[in-house]
Parts: sequence; C-alpha cells; structure tokens
Amino acid sequence: MGLILDLAVAALALIVIGSLALLAWTLAVTAVRATHRARQRVAFERRAVTDAEQRLRTSAARTTAALEELRRRTQPQNAHRYAPPGEPPDA
Repeated sequence: MGLILDLAVAALALIVIGSLALLAWTLAVTAVRATHRARQRVAFERRAVTDAEQRLRTSAARTTAALEELRRRTQPQNAHRYAPPGEPPDA
C-alpha cells in the first residue's frame, strides 16, 4: 500500500510541475506578444505625432506667409515701422 501511495504522490507532483511549467510558458508567450504589440503601438503613435507636427509646421508656414502678404498689402509705402498713435511713422 505504501508503494502505491508513493507512486500516486510522485504522479501528482509531476502533474503539478507540468502544470506550473505550462503556466510559466503561457505567461512568457503572452508577455512577449504584449511587448511586441506595445512597441508597434508606440511606433504608430510616434509616426502619428510626426505627421501631425509636419502638418502643423506646414500650416504655420502658410499662415506666416499669408500674414506677411497681408501686412505687405496693407502697409503704406512710406511707413517702415509700426507707429503708435500720435507718432508719425519713419520715412
């Protein structure tokens, strides 16, 4: 009877060890996949930020050019600087 109990305990120990090994392997695979997905998401977000920054810079350049054109069109030909009220512009 003692031998049967020893074999049963050994079999249960092997089952527990196998289960723990399978759990560890599953957790490792899941962690690797999650890390890969997170890196892909970060790369995607970096590209999105770069694209948005480029669009913003382009828009700012167009706006600056439009404002410069408006300033040039509205500025009197003889005024070379902004003149506060009550002060004549430089000639």
